[in-house]
Amino acid sequence: MTSAEKKFPLGEKKFNKWLVSEYFKHGSVDEVLRKHKFDVPISYAQYQRVLDKRGVVKAAGPNSKLTETLDFLTKLAYENIPFDKLYTRMPSSFRTSAATLYRILSYMKEGVTRRMATALVLTVAGGGKKILVANDYSRSKSSFGKPYGSISIPVSFSRLRDPREVAILRVLQQEVFTDLAVENRIPDIIPLRPRPFMFLDIADVRVEVFHLILPKKLSKTNNFSSYKLKNYKFIEAASILKLAEGRKLRIGAREAAEGYLKYLDLKKRNLSINPIYYKSQLNYRLSELGGYY
Repeated sequence: MTSAEKKFPLGEKKFNKWLVSEYFKHGSVDEVLRKHKFDVPISYAQYQRVLDKRGVVKAAGPNSKLTETLDFLTKLAYENIPFDKLYTRMPSSFRTSAATLYRILSYMKEGVTRRMATALVLTVAGGGKKILVANDYSRSKSSFGKPYGSISIPVSFSRLRDPREVAILRVLQQEVFTDLAVENRIPDIIPLRPRPFMFLDIADVRVEVFHLILPKKLSKTNNFSSYKLKNYKFIEAASILKLAEGRKLRIGAREAAEGYLKYLDLKKRNLSINPIYYKSQLNYRLSELGGYY
């Protein structure tokens, strides 16, 4: 028996499930291969075909670089440190250039968005205003931006060309039903021709926020799984707003909850509903600094 056969699951079915699980865990085929020192007994092209065959929606990126950017901007906005001084304090692992950060700040000032993301407000049928949230452990404790384990709604970066159904499915696979995605058994909860109830701008990213209703059979939190989010729970949307005071939220969670409550109010009054538009508190905070660039 070779070293590869000892290390990886035997049998095509089990091995393919393992490949899918590792993909969700590490975020890309390249990273999976790197983590296993390029000793995985499958070619890059074959790996991609396994993911396609099992219905995996590939990550959109640019995850790591944009995450770095949001970390930096959050610190800039809330800790009152001049840009140049903060930039020199960044760890050696920080790869985003000062020119890129200045460019994003310029886009924010002009109200320009260049990238896309998709977020989900998930509720249970008959569950009132309770929203599914979880703790975000997608980054290490040493991350210099948002608090480790901050509360989040499911959200993922998207591609501009993505159909909305595909963008939503990516979020469900990565941040809601990862275990079921490995089994290729994602529940059919995406509505026909989904339409966002809200647009939210975070830095230079336009986030489309959708409301999805879960059937009661999925109301128990042990149905949810992800390598990024843990400790799922349903909490009142109004309670999410209170958590913002201690900066315990992932960027955008507060605005999504606030927008959802406004959306429900409009529906209750039978008013014509166009997508609600919000700018994140991060964007407002940076704009108030004036001399940030």
